[in-house]
Amino acid sequence: MGRIAVVLLLLPLAGSLVMHLSTCPAHHQRVAQIPPAQARSCSRPQMLSSSTPPPLLTTDTEDFERRIEGFAPTSELCAIRKQIVNVRTEMDLAVDSEDYVSAAMYRDDLRELQGRDPVASAADARAQLERAIEKERYSDAAIFRDYLRVLRRFMPQYQLAGLWKGTYPNHGEELIRVRYDGDTLFATKVTGDEHVPAGEVTFRAELATPCEPDAKGIEMEGDMVGVRVEVVSLSADGAPQQRDVERYHGEGRIAAKGFQHAHYVPGQLFLMDTDVIGFLWLPLGTLVVFNRVPEEEERQGASALDSATLPNLGEIARISDYSS
Repeated sequence: MGRIAVVLLLLPLAGSLVMHLSTCPAHHQRVAQIPPAQARSCSRPQMLSSSTPPPLLTTDTEDFERRIEGFAPTSELCAIRKQIVNVRTEMDLAVDSEDYVSAAMYRDDLRELQGRDPVASAADARAQLERAIEKERYSDAAIFRDYLRVLRRFMPQYQLAGLWKGTYPNHGEELIRVRYDGDTLFATKVTGDEHVPAGEVTFRAELATPCEPDAKGIEMEGDMVGVRVEVVSLSADGAPQQRDVERYHGEGRIAAKGFQHAHYVPGQLFLMDTDVIGFLWLPLGTLVVFNRVPEEEERQGASALDSATLPNLGEIARISDYSS
């Protein structure tokens, strides 16, 4: 079984410093190389009045089902999104230079790439849902609403509900529970500490749109140092291979002892593997890696908690007699 190594770098104005290294077991599939779209013939003139691609989805449910079959595996999505950014940049440059033939080719390539990404389809369905409601086309709105429900099944960021455990600096291992409210993920502490106690949200993230991939992977927060997180897969023989992972903007909670002056600071959620996520408190440069708690272990933990915290029937009777 392979491992994932997470390297957190703080990048000041000069040089870089490795601040943290942690490993956790996880399955891993190598990110596949996405071949460029086939070059299209330019024999006939094509003109663009706009560089914006047409909608991806229609109200044809059979067409929607065919599009679902064309979605790329999760392991390929980061590479596809990099290509989307590059193709969109080239398309915009072609439009600016009035090279509309090339712009049309890039537009078609962009549409093809976006069609493989369920996040792009979800964004399209969300936009069309809003337009349908605005124009009072409620039957169409119902179709796009149902599309969104189906599309969530194909997006890993919506498959994280449940119990997770991670090690907080200076506090040790703690449990969190992940839940959703629409497109917002909330992580609530099950076991807390003197700063953020149990029952309080430790971080939250917006999942509708992933962070766009950038060349350096560096995030800056105001005048603070840059933060870079590198996720590396380690094979059985220990050979490292850098990985691209999905990231989402969020906020992490910090507080003084006794949950005083509690507030949120900018952060990012990292989807490192099916059963491994991480959250980065950007201003602090603190990354906590969480592992999913297996369902069986979660049930056993819940049973142990119930038996440890609930009195037996005899104790209940004695309490009742005393209170009366």
